[in-house]
This record gives sequence, C-alpha cells and structure tokens, in this order.
Amino acid sequence: MRIRYLISFLLTTGIGFSQVSIKQTGGCIGCFSEPQSMLLFREAYTEPGRVYGDLNLVTPNETLIVPHLPNWVGQYASPLPAISPAGDRVAWSLKFPINSAGELCELMQPDCDLHFPQKYRSVIGVYSVRDKTWKQYGNFYHVGSAAFSPDGKKIVFKDEADSDRQKLLILDLETGQMTPIPGSNSVIWIAQLSWSPDGKFLAGSVHEHGYGQIVLIDVATGAMRTIAEGSNPSWSPKGDWIAYAFYVQCMIIHPDGTGARSVLEKERKWMNYTLDAPIVWSPEGDRLLLNQRRIYGSHTRVITVDLATGHAIKNSKDGEVVSGWVPYSGK
Repeated sequence: MRIRYLISFLLTTGIGFSQVSIKQTGGCIGCFSEPQSMLLFREAYTEPGRVYGDLNLVTPNETLIVPHLPNWVGQYASPLPAISPAGDRVAWSLKFPINSAGELCELMQPDCDLHFPQKYRSVIGVYSVRDKTWKQYGNFYHVGSAAFSPDGKKIVFKDEADSDRQKLLILDLETGQMTPIPGSNSVIWIAQLSWSPDGKFLAGSVHEHGYGQIVLIDVATGAMRTIAEGSNPSWSPKGDWIAYAFYVQCMIIHPDGTGARSVLEKERKWMNYTLDAPIVWSPEGDRLLLNQRRIYGSHTRVITVDLATGHAIKNSKDGEVVSGWVPYSGK
C-alpha cells in the first residue's frame, strides 16, 4: 500500500527522480563523475580498529586512489578530508601509534606493537596530487576536520588536546608555521569547517546545549556570531549562501543570518534520510551534493539538488561519501 501510494504521488505531482550513470572504478563503490570537475570520495563507514578506507579522486577520465602511509591506523569515524580549490592537494587527519617515548612509530619499529597499540598521535597530512606524496605537519593528540583557504595556501583545522582543551590552528603550507585563531578554545565541537571566499571568516558548528549552532568566526580576531541552529556548514563559492544540516533538512542561509530556507522543500520525500557531513557545493554554486543516510539503518546515498528548481537526482546508493567538488581542466 505504501509503495503504491508513493508511486501515485510521484506520478501526480511530477516530482523528478532519476538515477544517473554510476562509474565504479576499482574499490570506489558508487563513485561518479561530473563534467570538467574533480570529486573527492571517502569510505562511508570505517569499523573500529580498521585502517581508513582509500580516498578517491574522480575526474571524467579516471579515478585516482590516494595511497596509505605505513602504520597509518584508524579508529571509529575519521575526520573529514578536504580538497584544495585547485584540486592539487588533499588534507586529512592521519593517526599513528606512538612508541614508549611518545614518538610516532616508524615502519617495523621494535617497541611499537601495531596490533595492540596503547596510544596514538595525529598529524595533518597533505597529499600532493602531482607528486603523489604525503607531507606531515605537527604532532597532536587528535586533529579534527580541515579546510583549505580560498587561495589554497593555508589549512585551518581543530587541535584537540582533550575534550576541554581545543583550538583552531591555521597551517601555512609555504612555511609550515601554525598560528592559533584568537579565542578559538571556546569552540567545543566542530564537525565541519568552511572558509568564506574572501578568506576573512570561517563557518563552523559549535555544540553547546542541545543541537549545534552555526557560527561565523572572524579569522583575524576570533570573534564569533551565531546565525542559525544546525551543523556541518558549507560556504557557497560566491559567498552569498551557507548550506547546513538541520536534522533531516538541508538548509541554506545568507551569512547575515537572513533568508533561511530548506533546499528540499519541493521534494520532501528526501527527508526520510538524515544528512551526513559534508555538504558539498558545485564550483558554480548552483547545485549541492548531499550525503544522506537512512534514519533507521545504515543505507547511504548521494543526491544532487538543483537550487533553482528544487529538483533532486540520486547519484549513488550504498557507496562512498562525496567530500569535495572542484573544477578540473583535464591537465
């Protein structure tokens, strides 16, 4: 009965739903491509104790697998990876076991038990797509999600000493210097960071009481301003909108806190799924890629929402999570 009602509803309302072709390459399950674009995918779920799944860079012509580093380990869900605006670098939090002296374990080091390590340390890993090499920065208790600056020269990330001591750091990729954002130790929980196109502000979700709050953070002063209730903010390429999750809804709002609306209002059937981070903008700012997960179950899917029409298209089901979308020239 429910299925017949749904079919009847779709036919009578004319709501669009289609399945685009899915390009599956190697271990990148459900990965798809976009014209003149590079998409970053990561594994949807990682079991405790497993090594993180591969990161995949998908262009219209090929799928590139970002390699693991020796001794790289994973526990629980990993922080979100980020792709640079030019698509030439990927940043991710990398976790390694440490030896009795508190040093990161090297391959086959005698005093490191890789099967039952007692302690871990994290670094910011930056992968060069051109050179196919990783660079590691810092030595932290835990590193949260990262975001590239609009010019691709800096990375902001959360340094977590413990649950009560956290701050935001900006890494200069040219010098390797890390600078804290003033007052950022008041940011308790951030699932996703997003830099404004002018480079002056960060959008983040701060967990205080109840559901998260979307805040804007002045990079120079650390001043914070709340604009909405929600999580996982993502700044549009033109800077005129910020997309964010509000329970099962994907919302957009102007940076001044006005104009909030649901992008799925015309197709409310998509709200049977909750949103997983991140929310990904198209390079033109006219579409969103949403990672959705069924509320009661582990089934995942990626959909594209056209902001002008409200039309939604399913790109993949039970596959990888899309984590970035940047222009690609084919060179």
